[in-house]
Amino acid sequence: MNKFKTLLFLAVFSGIALWGCDDSSSASSNGPDENAAVDSSSSICKDCEDESSSSSKKIESSDEKDAMVSSDAKSNSSSSSSKKNDTSSSSQRDDSLSSSSSYVHIRCNENERDTVVKDWGVKYYRCENNDWVLDTTIYIEKPKEYPVMDSLFATEYEPVYSEFEDPRDHQVYKTTILHLRGDDGRLVDDVLIEVFAQNLNYGEMIDTSIKIHDDTKVEKYCDLNDEWFCNNGWGGRYTWSEAMALSAKYDSVLWKDTVGGDTRIHQGLCPEGWHIMNAYEWKNFTSSAGEDLASKVNWTLNKQYVNSTGMSVLYQMKSYRENWGLATFHYPVERDSSWIFVEDLSKNYAKHSSTAVKNGNYFYVRCVRDY
Repeated sequence: MNKFKTLLFLAVFSGIALWGCDDSSSASSNGPDENAAVDSSSSICKDCEDESSSSSKKIESSDEKDAMVSSDAKSNSSSSSSKKNDTSSSSQRDDSLSSSSSYVHIRCNENERDTVVKDWGVKYYRCENNDWVLDTTIYIEKPKEYPVMDSLFATEYEPVYSEFEDPRDHQVYKTTILHLRGDDGRLVDDVLIEVFAQNLNYGEMIDTSIKIHDDTKVEKYCDLNDEWFCNNGWGGRYTWSEAMALSAKYDSVLWKDTVGGDTRIHQGLCPEGWHIMNAYEWKNFTSSAGEDLASKVNWTLNKQYVNSTGMSVLYQMKSYRENWGLATFHYPVERDSSWIFVEDLSKNYAKHSSTAVKNGNYFYVRCVRDY
């Protein structure tokens, strides 16, 4: 009896085990193959989509943000890009199916060319090692928008304007009269100076990329490398040595000691009978308020005290549409062989005896009639 029970138990257990093995074997013969096919297909499609879109993005990622110059150019570029994406996707599928372990992604066909047109210019691409490489960028030169200069000398305070013609090149400058300011800030009527109401504009314009100077001629820089600014009130900007009419070596060598520097009278590049405006004259004959010295060309609001001195200072240009809100002028004095003293003017202040690096900077010059 016990022997029969044992045999019966073994028979039942074997049947259960065989049933479990058959189920596992069935799942193994169908499920994994289907899942592998789905995974493989999903992997191929996913890679194709990602890579083809990355190729498109690489070339025209910002095209949707910018307006195209012409609809034809946009259409051609789009069709070309679409064509490349189709080719890329096809190549990926072939490579993926031929090799389950790895494939070589092709973004473009070797030596293929493409052009992307934008509102600011054109980009030319070439296919190199099956990838897009930027070949050339050509920028479209836009029309220059110069500031309106009608209010250059405008002021409600009626300064005494005169004119002076520089005999060297016959340029005519507007001048203005400045009165000494006492300790109480009030004007002292019987002590006055005549000052250029424009920056000096003498010499030959050179590009700001040129750092080697010719001592045989006078060289100036113009804002934005555009001589229009030199000729319309901004005047030239000069290195230290050029402004002082010295050899270029003095941009890195001490010229004179600083004793009496604030009141030093030095002609520099100014015409005969005139000298570079020194620190004493800036401090005592002008104002510490930037708006008193600045031209209304710099201002969007017609504030009451703008250009009350008639100095009509224009700020250095940042672009054709905006300025830096700052103008810097040379003093005829150094701090040492590497540093110089300058006058900084902004909308809010006039800073006297500021310091600037001597070599590598170029600033404006104002001339004062000798007295």
